Amino acid sequence: MSGHNTRNKNKRPRANDDSSASPSRAVLKRIHSSGAVTPDDIRQLYNVCRPACQGCHGNTKDSPNCFCGLVPAGAGGARKAGLWQKLSEHVRGLGPDPSKDLHESTETPAGLTNLGATCYANNILQCLYMNTSFRAGIFSLEPDTLEKHPVLDQLARLFAQLHSSKMAFIDSAPFIKTLELDNGVQQDSHEFLTLFLSLLERSLCHSKVPGAKAIVQHLFRGSVSHVTRCSICGRDSEASSKMEDFYELELNIIRLYTVFLVVQTQY
Repeated sequence: MSGHNTRNKNKRPRANDDSSASPSRAVLKRIHSSGAVTPDDIRQLYNVCRPACQGCHGNTKDSPNCFCGLVPAGAGGARKAGLWQKLSEHVRGLGPDPSKDLHESTETPAGLTNLGATCYANNILQCLYMNTSFRAGIFSLEPDTLEKHPVLDQLARLFAQLHSSKMAFIDSAPFIKTLELDNGVQQDSHEFLTLFLSLLERSLCHSKVPGAKAIVQHLFRGSVSHVTRCSICGRDSEASSKMEDFYELELNIIRLYTVFLVVQTQY
């Protein structure tokens, strides 16, 4: 007498068994031959026809409607990283993990991760890092000043990682978090630089290191006076006795476009 086969009695059906929910070779072949893409083709190729996730606890990384992989690993270590245990074919097809890339050359600094919409901050930070005088001033800050001013501390740590890290890029999240920036909102680079230099100027004034205390004023501040020239005789008026400080100059390239340049002054 043979017993009942209960091997698959409680087995949960896998989402991958639904052939309509995975990219179809026939669909790709038809698109290639005809050159036309229908809405149904898009639904099949991008798996958007799969039902919404109801806590399936399954290995459905290919489904854009499944969020089980976002669940953190259990405290007891039962799960390694969320509920998705296997890499999908889509992820493997993207190639090696870029987070493991190393420097191709030790002569260039590491890059910075884009946390969503932080490219404007990354651009400014990399420009400031490449200014060797500014970098040296940040590295010369005493530990007491760094401890009392978290922004200076995170900036020094970020510069140190850019300088010495063997990785191709480093995580800028600690610095962005210290500044309380919303990584989902794109901002203007020029506005960020203006506010950031103002913040640095206020923080650095507490330093006892002469070279670092006035590094922002020394490198980025200049003075300007105004002169009026007669359009008829061409004579210039006497220069204004009042000197005005500036941290940037507005340069009109053509009528409709304006570029703001940061000026490094030399003394």
